[in-house]
Amino acid sequence: MLQEKNIMRINQNNLIKIVTFFLFSIFFIVGLFTFRDYGMSVDEEFHRASGFYWLNYILSFTTFENLKYYVEELLNAPRGYTVPKVETNLPYGVVFDLPMAFFEAVLKINETKNYYYFRHFINFFLFFISSVYFFKILLKRFSSYQIPLIGTLFYILSPRIYGDSFYNNKDVIFLSLLVIAIYYCFKFFDKNNIKNILLFSLFAGLCTASRVVGVFLIFSFIIFYLINLSNEKDKFYSMKLLTICILSYIVFTIIFWPYLWENPFKNFLLGFNFFSTHYLKIKMLFNGEFIRSDNLPYIYIFQWVFITTPILYLVLFFIGYFKTFKKFFSNIEDIEKQKLVFSFWKNKNEKKDLFILFNISAILFYLIMFKAVLYNGWRHVYFINIFLVYLATVGLDQIDYYLKSKIKIKIHYLVTLLFLGFMVVKMITIHPFQSLYFNKIVSISHEKYEIDYWGISGKKFLDEILVKEKDKEKIIIGVAAFLPLERSLALFDENIKSKFKIVGQDYQDADYIFTNFITDVGKYKKNKYQIPDNFFSVEEFFVDGIKIYEVYKKSN
Repeated sequence: MLQEKNIMRINQNNLIKIVTFFLFSIFFIVGLFTFRDYGMSVDEEFHRASGFYWLNYILSFTTFENLKYYVEELLNAPRGYTVPKVETNLPYGVVFDLPMAFFEAVLKINETKNYYYFRHFINFFLFFISSVYFFKILLKRFSSYQIPLIGTLFYILSPRIYGDSFYNNKDVIFLSLLVIAIYYCFKFFDKNNIKNILLFSLFAGLCTASRVVGVFLIFSFIIFYLINLSNEKDKFYSMKLLTICILSYIVFTIIFWPYLWENPFKNFLLGFNFFSTHYLKIKMLFNGEFIRSDNLPYIYIFQWVFITTPILYLVLFFIGYFKTFKKFFSNIEDIEKQKLVFSFWKNKNEKKDLFILFNISAILFYLIMFKAVLYNGWRHVYFINIFLVYLATVGLDQIDYYLKSKIKIKIHYLVTLLFLGFMVVKMITIHPFQSLYFNKIVSISHEKYEIDYWGISGKKFLDEILVKEKDKEKIIIGVAAFLPLERSLALFDENIKSKFKIVGQDYQDADYIFTNFITDVGKYKKNKYQIPDNFFSVEEFFVDGIKIYEVYKKSN
């Protein structure tokens, strides 16, 4: 009988492994066949330029003359696919942009659209890799395959993150690197050795070189390491590992962040200050009011997370958060009552949970206390999604613990899977605009919140105009916010791009007016959309009931 049960358990585990492999394969294939569907964000061209700026800087130390000549030519030549003349020596991390510039130069990808599509695929691929690592994190944390698999689906089926995974080469790249870094951090928690500490230091350094906020990870690691030091028998060896960690982290950060090369300490402080206060002060539409990004209320980030995260994830997150918080205080009481060895956790799983809890709490506290300048929803803190989804998975497991009954647990899984099925359907129906997802907690409109702040809908608009005006030699488009539509043209062939002329607010010269509702780009504000009387509405584009843009055509 016992043998039969063991065989059934093995067969069940094998089945789950097959399902897991199948789901990851489907995820990758979907990304592979759809990455060309997504539009182009307004920031991609800037980051392409930044990559070439720093590639040119690095090549100045080498003897690769042909490559140097090609890069310099690309930076300076007045061609359609040339790198734009922008301020590229800012302290942005180039962990993603620099390799992309190198590949473009080596492969000589001269067609702009091919380069950006290549960039979109690699962006997605890194996110895919991070999902595998997130699954491995959960697999080590939980005893079964079911919980880690569902938790990973939470991670993948986060619509905004998924949509941005194709073109957001800052926030999603950082999130992906952070997931891998936390995997090796937890691996070190499980087994303290030099290999694990070096791998953690490497990815923690890559995180920081990608976005300076990555320094929080190494600080929290050091805090947890020192707390646990009193429980270590060989304190000399433990301090040796910590020293290796800190020194290697510093080295890796400097290596992967060329901005630091000339003066690491000074430039790091400049970079940290730059991103803490951020130079870009723009008007944001929030709760129906126009508010400068440096004067947004404390609730801004919390509300954006609240209205754009699937409701089930939020419910499970709060359960997981308070369960972990409660366990933390319970351990403190045990320390006081039983005079235990000083520690806030009783096992490695509790340590991992508390590490996640500490990080998300500390980061949100920092954002509030120091009032960091944020805008465009919560994309700047997309990296907290790993903490949110991890604790949501803890919440899922905690419900199983309280239900106890196998039948109730199966019903619980069924309800969860039905919700995830609903999320799949939702993401398919709004494709390729998953990044514009809102849950149904509150009523949303373009008059209350920033919707398509990246300007990714421009590609769809241009595709449709090309069909309608296929015989026309020149199509003149009037827009209040010039930049998003101009950026979208990068995804078209040169002969197609030449058909369009974008004239800003010179509406009377335009054939069409494209209202993308971006509230503030440069000096342009929403109230500048004053449509002339000789234009009439020909299209309103909605995503899940929310108007994304409107098109007006000049009457004959």
